[in-house]
Amino acid sequence: MSDLIMNRRRLLGAMSLATFMLTSTSALAETTVNFLITHSDGRWAEVVEAFNKQHPDITINIQVVPFNDLITAIETRVGRGDSSIDLFYADTPRIAAMSSQGYLLNLDDRRQMIEDAVQSDIAMSMVSAGGSVWAYPMWTTSQFLFYNRDHLAAAGIEAPSAAIADRMTWDKVVADAAAAQKAGAPWGLLFEQVDRYYQLQALFESAGGGSGLTGENMLEADITNDAWVKAAQWYGDLFESGLSPRGITPGQTTDLFARGEVSYFVSGPWSIGAFEAVEGLNYGIAPHPYFEGGKPVTATGSWALAINPAAANLEAARTFAEFATLTEEGSRLSTTLVPNVPMQHEALAEFQTRFDDLIPKIGPAMEIMSHELANTAIPRPTSTGFIVFETEIGRAFADIRNGEPAAEVLEATQQRLEGLLARQR
Repeated sequence: MSDLIMNRRRLLGAMSLATFMLTSTSALAETTVNFLITHSDGRWAEVVEAFNKQHPDITINIQVVPFNDLITAIETRVGRGDSSIDLFYADTPRIAAMSSQGYLLNLDDRRQMIEDAVQSDIAMSMVSAGGSVWAYPMWTTSQFLFYNRDHLAAAGIEAPSAAIADRMTWDKVVADAAAAQKAGAPWGLLFEQVDRYYQLQALFESAGGGSGLTGENMLEADITNDAWVKAAQWYGDLFESGLSPRGITPGQTTDLFARGEVSYFVSGPWSIGAFEAVEGLNYGIAPHPYFEGGKPVTATGSWALAINPAAANLEAARTFAEFATLTEEGSRLSTTLVPNVPMQHEALAEFQTRFDDLIPKIGPAMEIMSHELANTAIPRPTSTGFIVFETEIGRAFADIRNGEPAAEVLEATQQRLEGLLARQR
């Protein structure tokens, strides 16, 4: 009997030790996912909080770098096989180049799951290259023409119509912006992303010049045709005439409109949140303008989430990425603070009701956006040479807005691109 009792005690002792070891192992098994992003505005706080309720053993460590430094960080760290970055933003037109360089984890095993969640062929095309899926679709974007009602009223100008059929031409916008400036507005017209191809592509497409990339695999530059030169000169003239301010960065432009210093401002739905937080800002929205004789075109595309193939915590990174992009809760929460358009279909349905209360004040934002996404949105070209192209074009835009002749800048840029793109073939 004493042997039996002794054995039971040994067994219970062993079970207690095993329980302690399991508990301790669980406590020690907490995983940290290093997540590289470009936004420091807190938009991920609610997503992380909701995720941790389901996965308390996974810590999301957000690392923020400036927009222009993101690609460098990916190239220098992920490109070297650095495992300390697990998850990062992937700009969708760069996916072809990044996947070809081995920066992205192949997600073909998740294809059906992603397709079911987003229910969009366009979304899938944006995160695909070479027949494979490389990132999780997260957001998409559209564009508005924001305007300051007080500026226009002071100049005796009728506010733009929100009706798609009444879309303004760029010539009309420039004329009205000049009148508003003459009546006292500091600046007449400003693009939020003053030297970024994402937003300015629409000008060249509307003018009939194409995307700037053509040929097999989109690896030939085409930025010296008449339409490109004309649109680039038009853009440079905005700054030469003083209608738009020189010497500012994309990070400063939104504040200028929010402070009531700009009459017309080109930006996307994310700016609505910023403008609604400004007391007394009397603004409205209208459809994105176009060049007379050309076609209406709007910028689209946005960030996706990609996983480092060498990630130290790959499965935990995958778990968070799929919560943030493929579930209704995660996708919805990622657009609460900053109203980007979610790609997850249930979150998108909820998103479409979010601006109803603002219609009397600013206009039918969702109606305009829905039309643009279905009819005028053109994504940036998919090309393994896109990173090189975008870098050179950004420099060209900066030179043009600083007063360099558009035709000369584009010719020099074309020549550089011919050599750079040849290396991508």
